[in-house]
Amino acid sequence: MAQYMLLLHQAPGNMADLPREKMLEVVKRYATWSASMREKGKMVGGEKLAAGGVRHITVKDGKPVASDGPYAEAKDVVGGYFTIEAKDLAEAEAIAKECPHLWNGTNWIELRPVDAMTVEQAKAAG
Repeated sequence: MAQYMLLLHQAPGNMADLPREKMLEVVKRYATWSASMREKGKMVGGEKLAAGGVRHITVKDGKPVASDGPYAEAKDVVGGYFTIEAKDLAEAEAIAKECPHLWNGTNWIELRPVDAMTVEQAKAAG
């Protein structure tokens, strides 16, 4: 089985204005979906990412530099991720389409295959 990462993109603060009842309903959908994927043996892992404390690490003048981010003008942020197992890209896409992250019609999911290169393969290639 191959592994795929679902990167959960959303607008900054996309649930900030939700009434408490709606927020709980959305959280329950994520929990139910995650539990179902675990029961089916498809879920490898995943977490919600914190909104604050983000640091961007880049290189300036040949040295790593840290800065704040994301910025207020950001159009979207990665709010979390899931790692799943699927037999192929078609199955991974079907799983992603069922993910409750798409609940509001504006969130989107970036589906990426995890490179299966092993340490031994990396050593042999290098």
